[in-house]
Amino acid sequence: MLILDILYVLLLLCTFPFWVKYIFKKKYRRLLKDRLRPQIPACSEPTIWLHAVSVGEVRSLKSLIQRLSEKKQDVILSVTTPSGYEFARKEYPGLRVILSPLDLSFTVKRFIRCLNPKLVIFNELEVWPNWISLLRRKNIPMLLINGRISAAAFRRYRFFSFFLWRFFRQIDCFLVQNNIYKKRFQQLRIPAERIVVCGNIKADEADRSMRQLPTRQEVLAHLRLGSLSKKIITLASSHGGSESIVIPAIERLSAGFLFIIVPRHVQRAQTIARQLKRSGLKYAIFSRQQPMAPDIQVLIYDRMGYLLPIMSVTDIVFMGGTHDAKIGGHNLYEPAAMGKLIVGGPHYNNFPDIGSELEAAGVYHQINQSQELVDFADRFQDLDLDRIAQKALKAVAQRKGSLACTLDQIQRFIG
Repeated sequence: MLILDILYVLLLLCTFPFWVKYIFKKKYRRLLKDRLRPQIPACSEPTIWLHAVSVGEVRSLKSLIQRLSEKKQDVILSVTTPSGYEFARKEYPGLRVILSPLDLSFTVKRFIRCLNPKLVIFNELEVWPNWISLLRRKNIPMLLINGRISAAAFRRYRFFSFFLWRFFRQIDCFLVQNNIYKKRFQQLRIPAERIVVCGNIKADEADRSMRQLPTRQEVLAHLRLGSLSKKIITLASSHGGSESIVIPAIERLSAGFLFIIVPRHVQRAQTIARQLKRSGLKYAIFSRQQPMAPDIQVLIYDRMGYLLPIMSVTDIVFMGGTHDAKIGGHNLYEPAAMGKLIVGGPHYNNFPDIGSELEAAGVYHQINQSQELVDFADRFQDLDLDRIAQKALKAVAQRKGSLACTLDQIQRFIG
């Protein structure tokens, strides 16, 4: 651990010019403080320490957190990204939410002493050597849930497997999404008996979320759209790649469609607004409380936590992140659980199983150029939307059950 701490310090010194500017910003100094020492009182009773990376992972844990709370388990959630942290605090007001520790041995020791965990659950895959090693030294069991390794990540892990395998092997149990991921974990020298295929917990969470959505009238009122006569195309969790395809098509489709852009990172709203302005498009930014003029072509929704209701009133969901192989697309379970027609790029490698099934079933359509989007939208009225909805719902229903499997495995460790 001392060697790791020295390596981290050397890395920080080497990258000093890139992060020094953040020292002078109060927001980032506060984040650093929170990652060096947990900002909650010490826990006298044992807890379940649940860890997620960002917004998507935090959202997928809602049913699991609820079920653990019903079992009278004391849960603490740590989150890696600032956006995920803010979302978690808003989504789980009664839960203790903290930023995850920096992987320095003295910092991790503070967190372990404060949180007093009897079980640590990692959502998906984020491996920090000091964190895992110190938990193992204290004989605190660790469980990886909803595990996956993309093809690109697998190549990196294999390259460093001489170093990483000893940390992977300290995790007690791996609950993975499918047999492909199981095989990849085995190739990283994880014993097969420690790996359980449980499916993707996001399928269960998407199905649950659909039963708690506001009505169409409530959503339109929230968006200040009133009695909207146009169809809606929503660019969900958008990034630059998908925006570069959608924005040039808006002018030609605005007679029949209103576009809603929900950026993956809300701070990009102004960047998107500048792109729309350069294109001569009429737009509104939600947070400015602007009245929705009749000729508005685009609404930029720059708030977190309302994407699901927006998708529920949408006619075509354009899934962001699917035009960048490094991003690998965002959650396809959510629009599919609503029976929505989905379009996007070729890169849905974060959701390979359901992505390939939805595409084969005609629910997901690849759009890689602006003209393709125009042509597709022009054919919208000719599509059998009822059939598409049925196939989408079936794809999600077949993948439910991960939550029950996960709870069964957790029960093994908490008794």
